[in-house]
Amino acid sequence: MKTFSLLIALTLLTGGIALSPPTAYAQDDKQGDFERIWHDTCYTKKDVEKCYLLSKELVDKFPTSTFIEYAKGRIKIYEKDKVVGKFQAALGAYSSAPDAAKLDQLFAAGEECLKSDKIEAAVHQYVIGRMALAGAGGATGEIYKNLDKVKGYAETALKTFEPAAAPVGWKKEDWDPQREFVLAQINQYLGWHYILGTKSDMNLGLDFLAKAIQVKGKEGVGWRDPNNYYLRSTAHSNLYAELKKPYDAMTDEQKISDEGKELRKKLNDYLDNKLIPEYARLLATANRPESKSLYDVIRPNFDAYWEYRTGAKEKAADYIKNYAADPTINAVPIPAKPEDTSNLNAPMAPTTTPANVKLSTGGAPAAPGKAANGNGGKPKPTKKASPKGRKRGRG
Repeated sequence: MKTFSLLIALTLLTGGIALSPPTAYAQDDKQGDFERIWHDTCYTKKDVEKCYLLSKELVDKFPTSTFIEYAKGRIKIYEKDKVVGKFQAALGAYSSAPDAAKLDQLFAAGEECLKSDKIEAAVHQYVIGRMALAGAGGATGEIYKNLDKVKGYAETALKTFEPAAAPVGWKKEDWDPQREFVLAQINQYLGWHYILGTKSDMNLGLDFLAKAIQVKGKEGVGWRDPNNYYLRSTAHSNLYAELKKPYDAMTDEQKISDEGKELRKKLNDYLDNKLIPEYARLLATANRPESKSLYDVIRPNFDAYWEYRTGAKEKAADYIKNYAADPTINAVPIPAKPEDTSNLNAPMAPTTTPANVKLSTGGAPAAPGKAANGNGGKPKPTKKASPKGRKRGRG
């Protein structure tokens, strides 16, 4: 029987007629022999490494092959998986034992992902979010000192996860929790950055924390996270201290003047409407063992200011309960006692936050695990289908 051409062989195969390799390929049909080996490796044996090498060879040597687009797809998938796999490994290593070196390795692997044109936009978005969250954790945990670098990733993540509608490549049930968590935690981080980090801007920090608290996520993400109220109370304490400086500089005679009374009224209003309510919000939400350090730091401050403004210790517990169901409510009025003019010294604000107190890791749950395509944390590549009608017999 005469040797069939590859085109005829493929046509017969599509029609369901199986030809044995000796019949389908001539000894001198190098392209046909190579295609048979390539198909057997990639779709029968599923040898990923060898398939990648053979695919590159097929593209290089036989650019007119019927399988050229499938081979290019295999190359793209392999190279994408290799880059993404490196990032996932770095993320796992950092998550299991965080330190600055591992975080830098995570950032490097993430940058490699973001520079790759073989990776879908959905995977890029996932990587940006994880880099920002990891950086925020490293900075607030005081294991990473390059705060400007972390801030850059944080700002990029906020822009990336701003859209409420799930982008292409994401399912709504995966995008929504990822977006929710990123917006809550990254706004919180930027609040920390401006309140306790190297940049001192209390009002800007409060603006970011307000955005974090607007997120009413599941398991307390955002609105019920005591870290937000700890940071806000720290900012308000610093602002109160600044407001108090001109009053402290007054003489006793000046303090009983109209000017002194007016300034003292501003101080009391700040305590009643800002600082004491913020302390109460923290005490109402710091109800997990992981938050105990925050509770223990703030409770004495609350008690001191509450006694100064009310003199009614028995009413403190009920006041705190006002914020238990929803800590985002407006400040509840303080049962303030009449002013005692025998003591015109407004209470001092805590000047510094205790150095050994860090944000609570139990304030909010861990980042949602599902990424683009809902693959439990690993961005899942779109698989190329096996070339239809191109099944090969065994070689």
